Amino acid sequence: MSHKHRLVQAFTLIELLVVIAIIAILAAILFPVFAQAKAAAKTAVTLSNLKQVAAAGLMYSADVDDVVHPHQLTTPPFSNANPAGYYIYLEPYAKSRDILWDSLRGKAVASLSNSDYVWTNFVTISLNRNGWSSWETYPGFVRSYRTMSSQEEPSKRCAYVITARPDNLIQGYNFTSDEAACPVVVNPTSVTNTRFQRVYLAAGAHKDQIVTAFGDGHVGKVHRAKVMIFNQTVAEAEQCARYYNPDVDPDFDTTFWGLWKDPVR
Repeated sequence: MSHKHRLVQAFTLIELLVVIAIIAILAAILFPVFAQAKAAAKTAVTLSNLKQVAAAGLMYSADVDDVVHPHQLTTPPFSNANPAGYYIYLEPYAKSRDILWDSLRGKAVASLSNSDYVWTNFVTISLNRNGWSSWETYPGFVRSYRTMSSQEEPSKRCAYVITARPDNLIQGYNFTSDEAACPVVVNPTSVTNTRFQRVYLAAGAHKDQIVTAFGDGHVGKVHRAKVMIFNQTVAEAEQCARYYNPDVDPDFDTTFWGLWKDPVR
């Protein structure tokens, strides 16, 4: 009986190296695509969260004669030193506390207490404090709360925006529109006056897009270069925000940000 021997041909070293190189090239191409898809999905979740927060705000105003809710509560058991954030007004209308966060960065606090509500000051979806919620007289700086129907072009006014604290980017913090519109872009995480940086830094995590809910309840993204004036120094930012001449209208887009001293604009 004859036996036929089959020869099994193995890969050569060169062939193995070629296969490995092809796999490496494909991985280099696909991994950034997967990362971008994941980031886009998280931005979509954040937009959904903003939509729900805005809807809660609209329901609140419908129950209190069209008035926009305040940015914080300081009456007992709270105080100026330990206030509750805006969410305390919206809780009866919100389905979940999970909607208060930018999905890309996750929750900033582990425990959401029902007793002190301190955590509400660090949510990453923040209220446009003096461009949507309230305004102040000048001179005098007496705060009053706006009504929705009196504001010009609410469909173009940011009501809620994602924010970040420069010293802890996973946390957010309330902001004022005139300062948010005038960020310092040189060493942005080490700027001494952090009030200018809170919206700018959060947008950086979303490809420079300000992720926002507008006054009429719809949501969207606005490139920060369209509505911000970039500054090199804090002194320039203070001039941009009209720190020392508040009687002069600013150069930034007040349709988007609002104007702190005008109940309509």
